[in-house]
Amino acid sequence: MKKKLGFISLGCSKNLVDTEMMVGIMEKAGYELTEDLSEAQVIIINTCTFIDPAKEESVETILKAAEYKKTGKCEKLVAAGCLTQQYKEALGKEIPEVDVFIGTDSWQHILDAVNESYEKDEKVYSFDTNPCANEELIPRQTLTPKYSAYVKIAEGCSNGCTFCYIPYVRGPMHSRSIPSIVHEVRRLAAEGTREFNLIAQDLSCYGRDLKNGTNLAALLRELVKIEGVKWIRLFYLYPTYFDDELLDVILKEDKICKYVDIPLQHISDSVLQRMHRRDSSASIRTLLHKLRAASPRMTIRTTLMVGFPGETEEDFKELCDFIREVRFDDMGAFKFSPQDGTPAARMTDQIEEDVKENRYHELMAIQAGISEENNEDLIGVETEALVEELVDDGEGHTQAKGRTAFQAPEVDGSVYIDNPGDLKPGDFVKVKIVDGYAYDLIAERI
Repeated sequence: MKKKLGFISLGCSKNLVDTEMMVGIMEKAGYELTEDLSEAQVIIINTCTFIDPAKEESVETILKAAEYKKTGKCEKLVAAGCLTQQYKEALGKEIPEVDVFIGTDSWQHILDAVNESYEKDEKVYSFDTNPCANEELIPRQTLTPKYSAYVKIAEGCSNGCTFCYIPYVRGPMHSRSIPSIVHEVRRLAAEGTREFNLIAQDLSCYGRDLKNGTNLAALLRELVKIEGVKWIRLFYLYPTYFDDELLDVILKEDKICKYVDIPLQHISDSVLQRMHRRDSSASIRTLLHKLRAASPRMTIRTTLMVGFPGETEEDFKELCDFIREVRFDDMGAFKFSPQDGTPAARMTDQIEEDVKENRYHELMAIQAGISEENNEDLIGVETEALVEELVDDGEGHTQAKGRTAFQAPEVDGSVYIDNPGDLKPGDFVKVKIVDGYAYDLIAERI
């Protein structure tokens, strides 16, 4: 009888891809995937350590899963990912219920580690220092809807931002080869995936570590040739290496969504310098003006941080004025959270929590008004949407809920399509925007 495998993937989409790889390896070895953790003999928790709330969620999730050793069928509990990488043996002492610890570069060893735990009946620690060399040969069980997938094109980061622990747990940047990525995208497309969301810690820096001329523009030129690819979306494009060659490819290729996610963090030069960001207020504005002037129109998303050590009221006011000036189409924000071992955690001019909270809410309130106005400006626009599910509109009528090319999965709003007719999840449909709110759009079929 097959053993059953359960999992919970926490944190970012990059973590989700690692989870998909581990699930694929275990399924190929004969494990049967189950959504009911009480039925699973092996449970994998892929953890996050980005900020303190993420750490707390990871620990709580592990502890809840550990209860299935008493109330369910769990025989082996696996803790994988960033929290495990950061705390290693210390986590084993704190949570003795965990049987297997898998580091961020060791997901490919999941089966060997679980087997070793069964054979030796003792804790197993698997922490490899090298990324998987033949990732395209690893079986992958996508956990997103069939029509959409994340594709991780690089691992690690070499930017060295003072607030970020990711380089400590993921290592320096190492890019996959173009043939490796093309192989994966071609296979997923053959299986019915239409939307490809490219991810990395710093997407625009892709290929520079290979020192052979590889860059993101070259990769995109190969991906658009693949039959079955409908949308390619780009996440986490740091501004430093967002050059004219890349912008030209995005604008010219129909399969590439006119959507860029640029995590700017701040606009005050003094804050950017303490963050050890490689961009200045002037260089950021130059890039954004270029993107705003582009044709066809580019949707611009960003992520900003408030409460970084030493952020003055003047710095924060400059940030507020900046988002009013740029009028981002979508924006996420978070409060600075000191991470053990990072330079920013050791800075002396830490900001009070209530000040961070107030700044966060003020920033998000400004953006909510901007987003609503931006979405109202879309009324009358004809575009294409991807259907994700059918929902009730609250008045007994069915709507199709989905996303346009300028709405990314999980982080942006949705479009609700009236009179969906025979539409089903995975369908692409021409629509006309008829109403816009702070986060969502209403449309009708054309």
